[in-house]
Amino acid sequence: SVSVLGLMYDREQQVRLLIDADVLEEAYFGCHPCINTSSVKLTMEDFTQRLLPALGHEVTVVHL
Repeated sequence: SVSVLGLMYDREQQVRLLIDADVLEEAYFGCHPCINTSSVKLTMEDFTQRLLPALGHEVTVVHL
């Protein structure tokens, strides 16, 4: 599985993060915390203003 939280292991920033613009319009963002038996639900504000900056990866917004 792939999770945005897996970016914390990409210290050399070899992974490019693409996010569909429609996802950013939602109230919440859900993902796995690098284990498939659990899920994390964040407000979109916490996701974009706290988590993404903490991960240190540039975000490219795409329109799919």
